[in-house]
Amino acid sequence: MTAIVNQDGSERLISQEDVEEISERVAQLMRLCRHGGHRGRKALAAVTRVSETQIKRYEDKADPLMIPLDIVVEMEAMLDHPSLTMMLADIQGYDLVKRNCGRSENLRTLMRRSVKESAEAHEAILEAEGEDEMTLDDWRSIAKESGEAKDSFAVLQEVANRNIKRMLEAK
Repeated sequence: MTAIVNQDGSERLISQEDVEEISERVAQLMRLCRHGGHRGRKALAAVTRVSETQIKRYEDKADPLMIPLDIVVEMEAMLDHPSLTMMLADIQGYDLVKRNCGRSENLRTLMRRSVKESAEAHEAILEAEGEDEMTLDDWRSIAKESGEAKDSFAVLQEVANRNIKRMLEAK
């Protein structure tokens, strides 16, 4: 690996900007802990081996002290999201992907379902209008398919709102 020479003349394998970004991300996660109902440093200190004061030092970009991995794991467990771990993977040029992501309800899965359900609702309407007169069964089919489409979009909306809230709380 090639050492990176920082503006202050020090050499590291990662840039000073990356080091500062790690501290900033820790600070963002701590804000999320505080505003997410976890009571921030106090709650984290209760489940880790360090004090609230020590945790505060990890947030300070001017302090060269970096957050230990076990504290990162505890914090991400509290938040139920590996935000800092994802950033560290990104610095090394990797994407962190949740295990079994192709089998769970990720955004692509939710999108496919909503497109499928919408298409089925449109198909029910076109089939019903292709006949001379709309029947009770036609209206039931339209109601059923449009309800399923609405439900699939409601799940997408819930996921989006949850992530909007998480991101706003982290600011």
